[in-house]
Amino acid sequence: MRTALLATVGALAASPTTALVTSYCPGSSGEITASGEHVHAGIVATESRSIPFGTRIRFTPAVLGRRVYRVEDRMGLGDAASFDVWTASCSRAIAWGIRHVRFTVTYPRHHHS
Repeated sequence: MRTALLATVGALAASPTTALVTSYCPGSSGEITASGEHVHAGIVATESRSIPFGTRIRFTPAVLGRRVYRVEDRMGLGDAASFDVWTASCSRAIAWGIRHVRFTVTYPRHHHS
């Protein structure tokens, strides 16, 4: 299982891919991520179980003023390459809406998933 996860992350790191990116804010979900961290700027949730917690995702162009986010949360039950970035501003989250953004994996951390 771990080998398959590392192979998937390696493949994502090898080439930019486009993903559906949304945003969430205080009150729209819990205050603790699926990995056990408190939500804060720089956290991203992913639909894909094949991207381990701790993996750094670089978005081009920047998403809500930031290029690099760390996967520390999960969304839904699927395995699609989609992301939900956390922001403290619900008005910014609403204004962001739903967009397709290019992303690459910049740093996988393998100690938990």
